[in-house]
Amino acid sequence: MIRTLKSTLLVVVISIPPGWGGTLADDLPDSMELVYQVSLGIAELGSLISKLDRQGEAYEVTAETRAEGMASILLGGTVREYCRFSTDKNVLTPEKYRIAREGRDAFDQSVTFDWTERRVKFSSGENIVISDGYIVDNCSIPYAFIVGGASTFERRTLHIVGGKKVRQFENLSISEEAVSTPLGEFQTVRIEQVRHERPDRRLTIWLAPDKHNLPVKIVEQRKSRPDTTMLLKSYEGL
Repeated sequence: MIRTLKSTLLVVVISIPPGWGGTLADDLPDSMELVYQVSLGIAELGSLISKLDRQGEAYEVTAETRAEGMASILLGGTVREYCRFSTDKNVLTPEKYRIAREGRDAFDQSVTFDWTERRVKFSSGENIVISDGYIVDNCSIPYAFIVGGASTFERRTLHIVGGKKVRQFENLSISEEAVSTPLGEFQTVRIEQVRHERPDRRLTIWLAPDKHNLPVKIVEQRKSRPDTTMLLKSYEGL
């Protein structure tokens, strides 16, 4: 369950009407932090904390999904992610990705990217060539929106790399909507998406264009369990 919380940071290709793309940013700040409140149905599970730092010409991110209270007993240990990527104007290019969990059902998985062949190499030994679309990983996706804005993803399939596989998403609808968060109300672009060949799994993301396209709310829906919701409760660096 705790591993699936990370997948809620995934986004998919969308078609953005004029004026909905937000401001493009050629570079990320030298450091920043995003903190989300995570809930399952009406039960609060804990938080996701993502920290970015510039390292020379590249950026590195460390992220933790921390279960709290009874959730820490039910779901196991903290999940930690690491990624490294570079940026060129409004495009983010991943270099490395790693995800690990401590405690019960512990795991440690990593991925590298070969951009000469557009090949994704998993620590399990599997590797996949992705010939088209935009490739990011679970850890770097929120920063891809900040770097390029939603218009960067227009009419492009988005491939999201996790520790063991690549997920592909397709857009269902897009609209404008006001959304409430612990930080107050935001005017957002609401994007509803469906996983390729898994119509029972949907993901809805609310982006705030006037806040550098920050994802301020994310909801993952599956028929097998209550909705997983992430609400932005603090950010620093922008």
